[in-house]
Parts: sequence; C-alpha cells; structure tokens
Amino acid sequence: MIDMDKLADCILAARLDAKMPAQTEHWCGNTDIDDAYSVQINVLKGMERRRGGKVIGRKVGCTNQSARDLLGLNGPFHGALLSDTAMASPARIARSDYPFIVLEPEFALRLGKPLGPEGAPHTAESVAGAVDAVLPALEIVSSCHKDWTRAGPALVIADNGSSYGWVHGEPITDWDVDTLMNAEVTLHVDGDQVATGNAGNVDGGPLGVLAWLADRVALPAGAFVSTGTTTSVHFGNKGDQVKARFGKFGEVSVEIV
Repeated sequence: MIDMDKLADCILAARLDAKMPAQTEHWCGNTDIDDAYSVQINVLKGMERRRGGKVIGRKVGCTNQSARDLLGLNGPFHGALLSDTAMASPARIARSDYPFIVLEPEFALRLGKPLGPEGAPHTAESVAGAVDAVLPALEIVSSCHKDWTRAGPALVIADNGSSYGWVHGEPITDWDVDTLMNAEVTLHVDGDQVATGNAGNVDGGPLGVLAWLADRVALPAGAFVSTGTTTSVHFGNKGDQVKARFGKFGEVSVEIV
C-alpha cells in the first residue's frame, strides 16, 4: 500500500527543512491524481503550521502546450498561492532559497464575487463578471523532486503544483474582456527582451483558465487566480534582473541575488 502521509512528510521535509531533493521516487508512477490533491492539502496544512502563511488564491499550471511539453503532462493542474510567498513588485529573491528558479509571466485575476463547482459548467463569458481586477504577475516555479521534468503530474501536484512564490503588480480595475484577451506580454532579462507572448497563449485566455478552475475548486471573493505562463519561461540565475511587461496592465520585476 502506498503511504500518502509519508509522501506529504517527504515534501514538507524538503521544503521546510532543506532536505533536498525530496525522497519521492517511490511514489513516481504509483500515485493517482485524486491522491495527489489530497497530499497537496496536507502539504499546505503543514506549511501553514510551520510558517503561518494563508491561502490567498490559486495558481493554474500547464495552461498552454509549451508548458505541458516541458513537464510531459497532458492537461492543466492547480495549486495554492500563499500569503508568505507572495510579494509586491519590485521584488528581490535569493537564488539560494530555491532548488532552481523558473519565472513565468502570468495574468492574475482578483475575484469580486465567489465562484465554484456549484455553478458549473462555467465558461469564460460566465466568469467575467466575477472578476474585479487584473494584475500582472511572475510566478516563481521550482520543485523538491530530484527530476522535476520526469516526476509526472501527480508528484508535481502534490508539491503544490511546483509553486514556490508569486510576485504581483498593481491591480487594474478598469479593464474589459477584449483588452485583456488581446494584451501583449514581453519578458526582459538585464534589459534585453528574451520572449514575447499574449493573453491568448493560455487555454481559452485568462478567463477560460478561471472557468476551468471554478468548475473544480471553490474560490471566495477576494481570491487571486494566476492563470499560467503567457510566454516561454525564464530559468533564473543569480544576478538576473527580470521584468515582464503586460501593456496597459502594467509590469512586474524580480531581482535574483
């Protein structure tokens, strides 16, 4: 029998006690998705007990094909955004605090009204009225697993969807669907543009991602939802100055020290 409590303990030891990489090879290929989300809940509870952070929203990962190709997955997954790893832009992070750093430029949505599975099926059109602000963001992705790209969907999900931090810009309350769906994104490192993208690069646009999530998870008013990378990702190194620009939706920057 596969011990899911032990899997949660391994992930927590890696995340909180610097016992990297987590000794999770035993569960690779032996864990189903429902069990993985149960482990994720226990990991979040453990981090809350130890660090005191609270869940402030959700991230959705692998919302475009390039991200799915990177991890060998066939669909999206979700994790939690935590208050103790959320930072306002401009932010400074230490390379030594993470096994590795991947930065993903993402549109985040703040809910003015609750959404959840009781209203399913949701569509991009039906959830738009629940959004009271759009924010530019950079998600900090990392992993406790020895081989992140081969861990498989269940272990990625169990490790809170590989979410290790979230940097956000100012909320934009004056927005409309057409402007959001046509928004262009550029990613810059040390002043050089290294990637381009747009809101339509995630499945169904940011509102389509929100609809997918609301079919599965209860989202209270005030929750943030980060909707997946809009460009190719940047593998961060010490000394990098990273900035993502989102047109009228502002910009967000991170320095890696």
